[in-house]
Amino acid sequence: MRGVFRLVLRFIEAITDVSGWIAALCLVVSAMVVTEAVVARKLFGVSTIWQTETSIFMLIFVVFVGAGFVQKNEKHLNVDLVIIHLPVKVREITVIVVSIISCLLSGIIAFFSWPMWWEAVIRNEHSESLWGPPLWIPYLFLPLGMSILFLQYVSYIHKKIVRLKKGEVEGIKRAEIKDIEIKRGGRGE
Repeated sequence: MRGVFRLVLRFIEAITDVSGWIAALCLVVSAMVVTEAVVARKLFGVSTIWQTETSIFMLIFVVFVGAGFVQKNEKHLNVDLVIIHLPVKVREITVIVVSIISCLLSGIIAFFSWPMWWEAVIRNEHSESLWGPPLWIPYLFLPLGMSILFLQYVSYIHKKIVRLKKGEVEGIKRAEIKDIEIKRGGRGE
């Protein structure tokens, strides 16, 4: 049974990595599309039809589908004003509890957003713009991203609990604002 669970965790990590790298690529491509739109409009006077929506769709993908990758690498924003003053073990327990709540929230959002996507597929909804792309494409990003985030939280919580049980939390050092050294003084110092 443990072997199957390890395989599932590796699968979650792989999906998260792939989605993160695709999100990063989408960010770059979105910037290129916006640049192309500006050049086409300003230099050549050509009307842009598809560029705005394409870049918006890609940025939606980056935000929602890239969220699991950010969580995996612990690069999300933390408001840790209180927990930085807690003992390390208590801090890790707090992180686990908050992660469980976040896991539940992402699961609930995923659960309720899959039907929204499916409805867009069935109704064949399209954007009202001149280009008119199908709306199931951007509607897919929310449930897909929240599902990946949910799975990544499951993996993350499992890792945290295992480390806590093994007593490996004492060596954990988090980058915190209070650890940043700031030089004070005038111009000559």
